Amino acid sequence: MKGLCLLTCKGFSAGYIKYLPTVGWSLFFTESIFLHRSYEKDKGIIVKQLKELQSYPDNFWIELNCEGTRFTAERHRAFMEVARSKGLPELKHHVLPRTKGFVLCARVARKYIQAFYDVVYHFDQRSPEPTLMEMLKGKKHHVHIYIRRIPIEEIPEDEEACAKYCHELYRIKDINYEYFEKHGRFPEKTQVIPRRKHSIFIFIFWSALLVVPPMKYLLDVIMYGSMSLIAGVFLSTTLVLLWTWWFVEVLLPGVLPFQVQTHHQ
Repeated sequence: MKGLCLLTCKGFSAGYIKYLPTVGWSLFFTESIFLHRSYEKDKGIIVKQLKELQSYPDNFWIELNCEGTRFTAERHRAFMEVARSKGLPELKHHVLPRTKGFVLCARVARKYIQAFYDVVYHFDQRSPEPTLMEMLKGKKHHVHIYIRRIPIEEIPEDEEACAKYCHELYRIKDINYEYFEKHGRFPEKTQVIPRRKHSIFIFIFWSALLVVPPMKYLLDVIMYGSMSLIAGVFLSTTLVLLWTWWFVEVLLPGVLPFQVQTHHQ
């Protein structure tokens, strides 16, 4: 079941993410939902995609980040000004959630989704925060994850009540994050997931399957191809690498997939 869900994991993401080599393409082929970050434009897309998932033949996860943007000090101050003006809970480690998307997802998917999972994560304070470029380079990071299962019945059907529930959910998330900042762990029982040995064999298998054919093709081009063919292959490879670097380091500085980012205050 766990492996099946990982294979069918989807998420909401900004539309331009799908053009990011490797990461964006994998999201596209796993049928993730790409949005324009405008509720009026995205409402129809969300409803259509969620209704199509109702007939999905396998179990699946779909990730929703209600903030819709990454955390920065400037954005946090602006969001907290809005919170004070509207009498909403002030958050220390999060920006305010955008409740319209959450309310819409809860309403449309209520018929076939059994539960929401509230996920809070915190990377090891002894190491720098991870970036997407570090992920592409294969650098490892130690992450702590706090998960709460919320049955769909606990989420109000009324839109206004559901929006208030979302704000309360983020207030609790903020408390749990602050608990980790003080104690170095999340509340409740801690479970350590051991490293599985067969993962390395899976990695070696897929690496050989995906890397060996292109390398053989490149070697054949160098040994038997014309100068124009060799120049074309190397030029194309260079352009792809430059595009990847520009997209990750310039357009998406410090951002993980699905616009998720950790921070320490």
